[in-house]
Amino acid sequence: MSHGTETVYKLDLENIMDFPDSANVPVAPPKPGESWIIFGEIVRDNSSTRPVFIVKDKIDDYFPVVFYTENPIQDAAACKIGHILCITSGMRVPFSRDGGSLDGYIITDPSTVFVLPCSMAQLRALNKRLRDKNDRGEMDLCNSCKKPSTERCSKCQTPYCSRECQAADWKEGGHRKECPVIARLHIWNRTDWG
Repeated sequence: MSHGTETVYKLDLENIMDFPDSANVPVAPPKPGESWIIFGEIVRDNSSTRPVFIVKDKIDDYFPVVFYTENPIQDAAACKIGHILCITSGMRVPFSRDGGSLDGYIITDPSTVFVLPCSMAQLRALNKRLRDKNDRGEMDLCNSCKKPSTERCSKCQTPYCSRECQAADWKEGGHRKECPVIARLHIWNRTDWG
């Protein structure tokens, strides 16, 4: 699939090859150089002896995610209701439940999972905002005042015209909460998924 650059943003979270939903999860493991991200919003914490979360994906399907890592409590510490749980190249497995079965994910390697501190609606809104900025040719303009940028956020590379604009956006513009999500979206934008 095509991918963006630092100054061209064209990430499509609805692309089912790079970001499959429950109806389109690959059935075979990734080939060398190939990957995808399964993501969904954590809607319930069913943890008892080990971390278990119910996650709702982008087409409103629900699935369990169970941590079977060496340090499951530590590895699932960032998982909070309302945040996005992301699984790199996740493969579904069947779970038995009340006489029926439900597909979900077992996490055995903590490096394959991470959490974005936002809801599904916020993730989509940030992605749309970045795509709209790209479409208007504003990727290099200050995030606060729209002047030509000379500075960038060290974490997410959001452009600013000055340290003053950056500080104001951090305190009053919401960048503090958005920064880790924007950083991840930019990484995904530049990823060649194979």
